[in-house]
Amino acid sequence: MTTIRLFGNDIKVAEKEKSIMLFGKRIFPHAALNNNNRLIDIPDFPPPNMDMAIQFVQGSLPVYIGWKYVENSDVNVNLSRFLIPTGCCTKILHYMSRSEREKIVNEDDTGLNVSVMDPKGNLHDMKFTRWKSLGRLVFNRGWNKLVVHNHLQKGDLLHLWHFRTPSNKPCFAINII
Repeated sequence: MTTIRLFGNDIKVAEKEKSIMLFGKRIFPHAALNNNNRLIDIPDFPPPNMDMAIQFVQGSLPVYIGWKYVENSDVNVNLSRFLIPTGCCTKILHYMSRSEREKIVNEDDTGLNVSVMDPKGNLHDMKFTRWKSLGRLVFNRGWNKLVVHNHLQKGDLLHLWHFRTPSNKPCFAINII
């Protein structure tokens, strides 16, 4: 049993439950199991150094998007792209404006210019688009630079955050766990 404290009351939830309904909304606990049944911590806030770097660029409050274990294809220099996990795509598109969504999912592969912050606080300019062949969202054009500067390897766990600059430009932050 897991105990959740709400309004000063303890609520017991069976371990097999992945979520509970609260005021008509589905609430997920702050942990998830990956495919290998390893516990993944879902953070409320980015780590302090990343939070400070986002504040330094006057970014908005970051929103946690999701996590992914880096795959061989994510660090393959010939592919030069980061494949966004399927479960994160809907959440990311929710935080985009209508015109931004249209550029991302447009059939002509226009995409959207975004900045991706690495754990060191460096911003990398990238194109954010949907690959028609896979129907998945990707970061490319600049992804290889982030991989090299941060020594990304297959198996690294990444947390993905979304924020905006004062000019309302969509940005992302990637933390390597």
